[in-house]
Amino acid sequence: MPSSALRKLFHTSLLVSLTTIASAQSFRVQCPTSTVTHPATLTNVNAEPAYTGPTTYSTDATGQYFKPSSNVNGAIKCQQISGGDGYATMGDGTQTYMFSFGPLSGVPDIAAGKPGTQFPNVFNTLYAGAGPVQPGFPNCDSNTSATYPNCASADPTYNGAIGLTPD
Repeated sequence: MPSSALRKLFHTSLLVSLTTIASAQSFRVQCPTSTVTHPATLTNVNAEPAYTGPTTYSTDATGQYFKPSSNVNGAIKCQQISGGDGYATMGDGTQTYMFSFGPLSGVPDIAAGKPGTQFPNVFNTLYAGAGPVQPGFPNCDSNTSATYPNCASADPTYNGAIGLTPD
């Protein structure tokens, strides 16, 4: 067998032996309760602080980077989103490829005309409704209970992340 054929056979067998089966992966929803620019030691990260002046910065103990030392402005806000792609048929029959994002947390607030971003103490709470999250959630209300009877046990005010479980 010529060396070029052996080389092709070797590369093919190497490629086949190194491939793995693709599988679903789990993820961890994260909303930090303190960051370098919003340290919990200087501000309440679960509320929007009143503006009292510009943020003051000083270098850290190693002198590597600046960090706030007083007047921390802004707050930590989190939102869980989903994403997906596919073809959508428009009203005129045209098929269009789309990639879209949609909110998974803060939906009751969005429905009420408020921002969907949440402070860590809201975002990191576990769902406390009776039973698991049901079809139609978080849009469960008196109009959907006939279609989804299990919506009666849902908490229509839950703004936290979907899928959080205790450690």
